[in-house]
Amino acid sequence: MNDVAAAIERHKAILAAGDHILSRFATREVEVEGADLALELDVDDSLAGPRGALQGGLVATLADIVGGRMAMEGLDEGSIVVTSDMTVHYLGPVLTTAHAVGHVLRRGRRSVVTRVEVYDGRDGPLAAACQLAFTIVTPRSG
Repeated sequence: MNDVAAAIERHKAILAAGDHILSRFATREVEVEGADLALELDVDDSLAGPRGALQGGLVATLADIVGGRMAMEGLDEGSIVVTSDMTVHYLGPVLTTAHAVGHVLRRGRRSVVTRVEVYDGRDGPLAAACQLAFTIVTPRSG
């Protein structure tokens, strides 16, 4: 097994064991008609800035989690994706529950492009519009 393949396997093991920092995000999957994936994250004081809204970096992290999970769908077992580009337009605060709704825009052999919209609550206003690109990493054999 080459160095890249070994690193991918270590990373997947850490995720599966729940030991990765992103495992501390208490997200839950929810059904949204037409979405490829939707997750929710409750806002509490440990995730909020001084005005009580979800910290902007955590909004971006939530979008990256949703986009990355969608991008991983259907890949070969030894492959992973890495974020290669992310644009986040912050439109308003997330004060209650971050409701992140994702769609795959394009899936290619080497990359995946996704869109994630983050709302303040399931029926609340749009708080962030995000577009993410992921590069597919597949270890070379030998």
